[in-house]
Amino acid sequence: MPLKAVYETHTEAARELANKTVHTVMHLGWARGADGDHELRMAVLVKPNGWFGRLYMALIAPFRYLVVYPALTRQWERAWLAR
Repeated sequence: MPLKAVYETHTEAARELANKTVHTVMHLGWARGADGDHELRMAVLVKPNGWFGRLYMALIAPFRYLVVYPALTRQWERAWLAR
């Protein structure tokens, strides 16, 4: 995995990636939902590095929103329903 562990407990974890384009931190944690069950929550913070990072993020934005995020959501939904 290209993301390096920052910290990890039995209920949450944070991982980081830094390169010439972006600096990214991903947080995963189990939280109690409205129905009392636990659900996995994820937050990803991305900061572009320099003008090239800003340009790169702007160019890939349509791909992320039209292809990557819907595919990830469908994959997570299938995994959730299968359990």
